[in-house]
This record gives sequence, structure tokens and C-alpha cells, in this order.
Amino acid sequence: MMNYSMRYLINISTIFLLCTLAFVCEARTDEIKIVSLGTSCTAGKGVGKSYAFPAKLEAMLRAAGKNVRVINQGRDGDSTVNLLGRLHKSVPEGIDIVVYEYAYGNEKRAGIPKEKTIENSEKIISQLVARNIEVLLVIRGNNQEQLQNRTKRFRKIIKKYDILYLPIEQPFSTLQNDHQHPSIKGHEAIAAEMVSPISKLIARVKARHQ
Repeated sequence: MMNYSMRYLINISTIFLLCTLAFVCEARTDEIKIVSLGTSCTAGKGVGKSYAFPAKLEAMLRAAGKNVRVINQGRDGDSTVNLLGRLHKSVPEGIDIVVYEYAYGNEKRAGIPKEKTIENSEKIISQLVARNIEVLLVIRGNNQEQLQNRTKRFRKIIKKYDILYLPIEQPFSTLQNDHQHPSIKGHEAIAAEMVSPISKLIARVKARHQ
């Protein structure tokens, strides 16, 4: 027969295991899941995904004590037509926040007029908002004039869907030699600028779940 000491040890081990599992489950439940949906900029072309801004953003948010996971869904060459077409596959159920980034150059190469870019972007954003997913719209430009012009086109959408947006100026000093894609330093700068608006969206998600 099993003696008292052995039964005691088994009971203690069982309790410890159950407590550990409960802790892990709670941690996973509290984890904020973020998808970074975008183009070659998001994908980290020229530097690799581990140096791209989604990975840097995850590290910075975790360093600030936030339980997050950032999933990189960037794809080289995608236009807003492609992004819209793969939206549900790239942003599955259970995602809390989406960082949406498009590339003006990809739109131009695909022959997509500016009005259609806005229309496709609104379809993407409206579908995400309908699923109770918070959105951070990233607008990139090489100078303030570009940023202002591109931001103007999104004003109505930003207000209509109550999303946050982040205009990111990308001077050539933060780009690779192709003068298109961010360098490692550029990706770090983008991630650093995202910490504040993403933190606000995390607060929105948590308030909604209370």
C-alpha cells in the first residue's frame, strides 16, 4: 500500500501542476495578439523579419511590461487589392489589434488610382472594425508634404471608424540603399513611434473585455 508520505507528495505535485497550468492559461488569455498587415516594409525586405518593425515593436512593448504577441503578415509587392484579398487569412479569429500599412509605390506599379487605394483601405478597415479589432493605420512618406497629402485622403475614414493613425516620415537617412525600404535603424525608429498609439489600443481592448 502507498504510505502517507508518498500520497502527500503526489497530492502536492498535483496541486503544483494544476496551479502552473492555470497560470499559463490565464497568461495566454491575457495576451494581446497583434497582426502587422502590410507590404515589404512590414516584411522587413533587406533586413529580415527579426529586424523588421513588428519584431522590434513586440520587444519594446514586452520591455514595457505588456503581454503581447506581434505577428508579421507583411508581403513583398502587395497592393491594397492583395491585402484585401488575403485579409481573413492573414487576420484570423482571436486577433485584437491590426497595424495596417500600405505602400504607395506598390499601388502605382499596379496601376491603382489613389481613389481606389482609399476605397480598398476602407474595406479593409471596416471589416476589421466590424470584427471588434482595433486598427492603427500607418501612413509613410519621405517628407512632411507627402505625409500631409496622404493623410488628408484618409481623414474621413479615420474619423468614421474611430481608428488611430500614425504618420511616419522616412528621410533617406533611415532607408536602405534602394531609398525605399527602412534600414535596421529605420525599423527601430518606426517601432519606437508605434509604442504609444499601440499602448492606447491595448487599453481599449482591455476596457472592452472588462
